Amino acid sequence: MSDKPLNQKLWPLLVSLGSAGVMILAFFIPSIQDQWDRYQARNVIERYEELGNEFFEEERYEMAEKSYAKAFELSEQKRIDIEMKRLNARINSIHTDPDWGARSPEGIEDIDFQMLLHMQKGKEHKNNRVSTLTSYGVFLASLNRTKEAEEAFKEAIQLDSTDALTLTNLGNLFDQQGKKNEAEQAYVKAISLDPSNAEAHYNLALLYLELGLEEKARIEFDKAAELKPHLSMPTKKTIQ
Repeated sequence: MSDKPLNQKLWPLLVSLGSAGVMILAFFIPSIQDQWDRYQARNVIERYEELGNEFFEEERYEMAEKSYAKAFELSEQKRIDIEMKRLNARINSIHTDPDWGARSPEGIEDIDFQMLLHMQKGKEHKNNRVSTLTSYGVFLASLNRTKEAEEAFKEAIQLDSTDALTLTNLGNLFDQQGKKNEAEQAYVKAISLDPSNAEAHYNLALLYLELGLEEKARIEFDKAAELKPHLSMPTKKTIQ
């Protein structure tokens, strides 16, 4: 039986355990730091995404696109959901110009719509796809690609026959093509689905005024102005 004191027996064991502890800490400390860095990065990404959401709600689409782009960049281009939001903000800037058929904002290209539509396949993306198709139709109409524009609007209506914005834009397209009866039907349908759609009332009023139906035009202008006071009855010179 050994007569060494207990502390002498335990010391080598404690030393070896201490060394093992140092090795374990050396292994885990970088991992903990890495996790902390990822946590911090996620917070920054989420904040940029939230900013994008806020700008989008305010219809400040250029700022929304930049915020989403920064979030996507920080995610090392792994967050496809954020990239979809960025593209959506870009194409929605097409609605910032109130003049139907006006040239699309600088930077918007056909490929933006095609990429977004490709990513919006599936029932879970139906509402977003309707919005994208409507914007695409407006874009195509601005390039005088009227047949393709009509196809985009009609595909959107097939997905959601109650979307008043799409019907209003389809009415604009028909009017642009001189299809006055079809334009009237589209506007009336849009208003029946959403009586608060000031643009549909206003565009229907313009159509009636063009057709010489001044009393009907005045009624629709009054409804439009009630909903949005800046929409007032123009002179015939403005319409021409």
